Amino acid sequence: MILQVIKAEGYKLKKVCWWLPLIQGCVLTGMTVMEWYLYFRQGPGGVYAGFAVMFMFISFVMLLGGTLLASIMAGTEHDTQTWKQLMAMPVPRSYIYLSKMLWVVILQFGTALITIAGMSLIWVLYTNEPIPWRVMLLQPINASLATLPVLAIQLWLSTLFTNQAFPLAFGIFGSIASLFLARTSIFWIKLLPWSYPALSSPLIKGYVMWVIIALCAGLIFTGLGTLQFRKHEFK
Repeated sequence: MILQVIKAEGYKLKKVCWWLPLIQGCVLTGMTVMEWYLYFRQGPGGVYAGFAVMFMFISFVMLLGGTLLASIMAGTEHDTQTWKQLMAMPVPRSYIYLSKMLWVVILQFGTALITIAGMSLIWVLYTNEPIPWRVMLLQPINASLATLPVLAIQLWLSTLFTNQAFPLAFGIFGSIASLFLARTSIFWIKLLPWSYPALSSPLIKGYVMWVIIALCAGLIFTGLGTLQFRKHEFK
């Protein structure tokens, strides 16, 4: 039954949801290449400095995209006032919530794949240096995995509030804050979920620990959001 619910959720996705991963990937690649070309290519890192530039923007782009996806997917039900109809179906409420969460995660992972493709193409066109596949793959993929806790928070907020202004404002503020949280020396601030995408970069020592923490926190927040969704009374 869960597979049928996931398929049904996929059919309901707005076109903008399918376009967002492409837009995110192109924006992230474009920002990285532009900053690298204008300011960093003459440095000692050369073409490899592009990954350090990506590190500057990847958390912001990933988290902002996830915020928009969660808001659009939940907002569709709020706008059409179909929550009660969904709740009346002979389907466990948890399936409905988890299917939405799964699609947000899948689309975010699509952003990582598009970013990898875009950066690889730019690399081949610009230089004859071998592609450092370890960093090329791990930086976007780890960042997409590390957004899981924030995606869970944003989906919970988006289903909880009919007016999407607050979830969007909260997500945008968190996306901007992510540009700075991972760079602090205060450990408890690094424990905030918005710092995980940047800390998951293979350019940082101990990045595997942050990926694991992000996945565990994401599963916990998803479970809590599912429990709350099952008890919530929709108007």
